Amino acid sequence: MTNIYSSRPRQIRRNVERCFNAGLVPFVKSSPGIGKSSIMRAIAKDYNLELIDIRLSMCDPTDLNGLPTFDHETGRAKFMPFDMFPVLGTPLPKGKNGWLMFFDEFNSAPKSIQAASYKIILDHMVGMNTLHENVFKAAAGNLSTDRAIVNPLSTAMQSRVIHMQMEANFEDWLRDVALPQGYDSRIIAFLSMYPSRLMDFRPDHEDNTFCCPRTWEFMDRLTRPASDDGKRREIPIVDEDAALFAGTITSGTATDFVKFVELAKDLVSFEVVVERPAHAPIPDEVSAQWATVTRLIERVTEETLEPVMAYLDRYEMQMRVLAMRAALVKNPDWIKHKGMRKSSVELAKYLWTEDN
Repeated sequence: MTNIYSSRPRQIRRNVERCFNAGLVPFVKSSPGIGKSSIMRAIAKDYNLELIDIRLSMCDPTDLNGLPTFDHETGRAKFMPFDMFPVLGTPLPKGKNGWLMFFDEFNSAPKSIQAASYKIILDHMVGMNTLHENVFKAAAGNLSTDRAIVNPLSTAMQSRVIHMQMEANFEDWLRDVALPQGYDSRIIAFLSMYPSRLMDFRPDHEDNTFCCPRTWEFMDRLTRPASDDGKRREIPIVDEDAALFAGTITSGTATDFVKFVELAKDLVSFEVVVERPAHAPIPDEVSAQWATVTRLIERVTEETLEPVMAYLDRYEMQMRVLAMRAALVKNPDWIKHKGMRKSSVELAKYLWTEDN
């Protein structure tokens, strides 16, 4: 019997934290590139834990059981674990509350390695040594249906972990990844218009790559490279870039993205919007409207928020919702700003809450 339940990233994170509180080991499965590893890194950061990334598929049984060594006091041999495993008595990492031991590519490991990890996963032991009480454990891997390198979990391992299946979700990606990390506004605008392009993975695809949160992160690096001062800034996109982008997000999506950017070039300026919010022109092309909204929110400040929101209040509902959400990710306190009064009342039911 297969698990028919899939959860969006925000729910997966809550479930992972719930497993940690119960002393259990979550095993998150999904198609490639959705962000399983990113969730674990975020949890480690938020809970001030040292992340130990263990690729189980690349391990040898001795990596997990330790090496035999002779104890001169007892005259007997014992197994000594490698230093990547914090055991009882190991000092906490400087400035950290503990460790998150993350077994990535968990179900890509052969069964001999799975067997060697039984004690770590269920008994909180490595070899004959007990892991530190401040060690949390989690695992992640790909779906067997996605033509990834996957080996079935043994029946002994199946009952040692809590199984979860994650699916990509545009809303979670927008507010937890793209907006907080300041993604290229052209990417945000394009995917806001075509949210299904965030993840178009099919196991039988014939292109060299596919769209997923990971490859859109690559796109953000390409279109917003680091400058000499270390800051990342958007650079012009030209027709010739389609060949580069095709090797990142597929040829079809790359072509559509370049065309989208071309249509959005002649946007109303930020200065005109601030000076004449009631009369500044609204683009006819829908793609240009999406781009205008994201560009304005990218530049808006507390001082210019009122005229910018007054201008955006003239747009269709979905554009206004994007603007409001993006502005509140940028600064949650702006919900109290007088420039937000009209939008916050009219759009209240469309805004994010902690539960969705």
